[in-house]
Amino acid sequence: MPLTVQVDPEIKIIFVDGEGVVSDEDLLSYVEEYLDEKGLWSYDELFDLSHADLLDLTYAGLSAVATAAAATDPDARPTKIAILVSESLGMGLSRMYQALRESKGGRRYTRVFWDRAECREWLGLSP
Repeated sequence: MPLTVQVDPEIKIIFVDGEGVVSDEDLLSYVEEYLDEKGLWSYDELFDLSHADLLDLTYAGLSAVATAAAATDPDARPTKIAILVSESLGMGLSRMYQALRESKGGRRYTRVFWDRAECREWLGLSP
């Protein structure tokens, strides 16, 4: 899978690094494994897609991912999803995902970033 996942239970965050071609199925598998099966839905998430090829992502696929992910959102304390991108396509796809997630009832705070330091600061992480 082109997604490398590291979980830090101390600070309750999931770090997801994308490299190479990332597909709709890769993202859906991540949601199923980490948010659903492992129950890490109360953790913040940092998706670093700045080195990923996102050309294979589709509207239908992102919609399915958004539906599955929104269903895991905690009621009590909204968590954060930070998406780091490096090109315009990544920004557009990430914003589309953000809108889809919200339209599916997603309650997490989601932001897309160009700058790694700003991204980490928003999550309360050291640079």
